[in-house]
Amino acid sequence: MKRIVVFLTAVLLSAAAFADAKGSSSAIVRLLNSRAAGSPKAFADAAAIVAKDAAAGRPLQQFVIALVSEDPTLPAETRLSAEMRKSYLDQSRDKIRSLAETKGNALAWYLLSLEKNDLKYLKRAADGGNVQALNAWGTITLTEALHNPNIDTNEVDNILVKSFGYFKQASELGDANGFYNLGMCYLNGYGCVKDPDLAFNCFRSGAQAGHPEAINNIGGFYRDGIVVEKNLEMATKWFQKSSELGNAYGQLNYAYALQRGEGVRKDSDRAAEMFKAAAEQGNAEAMNAYGMCFFTGDGAKQDVGMAVSWFRHSAALGFPPAMDNLSSCYELGKGVRKDSAEATVWKVRGMAARGDRNAAAWLSQNGHSLR
Repeated sequence: MKRIVVFLTAVLLSAAAFADAKGSSSAIVRLLNSRAAGSPKAFADAAAIVAKDAAAGRPLQQFVIALVSEDPTLPAETRLSAEMRKSYLDQSRDKIRSLAETKGNALAWYLLSLEKNDLKYLKRAADGGNVQALNAWGTITLTEALHNPNIDTNEVDNILVKSFGYFKQASELGDANGFYNLGMCYLNGYGCVKDPDLAFNCFRSGAQAGHPEAINNIGGFYRDGIVVEKNLEMATKWFQKSSELGNAYGQLNYAYALQRGEGVRKDSDRAAEMFKAAAEQGNAEAMNAYGMCFFTGDGAKQDVGMAVSWFRHSAALGFPPAMDNLSSCYELGKGVRKDSAEATVWKVRGMAARGDRNAAAWLSQNGHSLR
């Protein structure tokens, strides 16, 4: 499963909003929606089309490709220099702004919010019914409510209910990201009563629309026997489908299935490849799991130095098991010098990362960072 994520880079284009060819507008939808939904393969495929149209002088495509040009996952052949990015934005911005200010176009306000990271523009887009602005605004308010300790409990509840409403509105417009976010609310009880049945239905609707993280979550329901009868073979098929879309969580779960032989023939080498793919996308759990492949020699040639390197990458992102693994490496002198004091520090860091306030205080008092 995965947490709710901020969909600040997905957009649903209206054919009436801009005078573009149907195929070109469709590519923009795929580019921005797949980037938000965790589908790098679809993102790369669509980026090539949008970049080509941008080079041909189409202002909407220029604005959109410029907005995503600094994304590290953008294919090298479609990236823009700083000068070209500025040129594209300068050439197209006035057209987008005119639509927003003179026509009140919600999509245009949303695009402008992406460029400036302007929450006022984003709110105007959400109030205008732009589905991706609804998702983004709902996620921002939900995250603030969950993580700001200065908000009292009653206010948190009110904010979560409003966030749930934004996601529900997006889902009622048929948006895949809306279905996914609404499912996460039902799964966790954010702004609603927990209801795994409704969560499953939302994820199923998102999966039918090709949302890779909704697809992954369906696999989780079958793996864990939530709502549906436990079926590891079915779960693995869903994980594989998500992984084939390039989703890091799908790759991670498919790798675990391959490594353990759950619902599929055991294949440690393939599992290691999947862990690596997810790790290279920045997934902390996959980094730790890939490190274990090197540590144990399961699916990769044993190399404790390489294992420690991946444990460090994972620990730097705050993943507690990676901190535990580093502690063990220092305790045993595996891949690093043997150092019981350093082993203790990493053990305490793992405790702090799990929420132990005493452990966090000990690190601070002794001059150690949390990671």
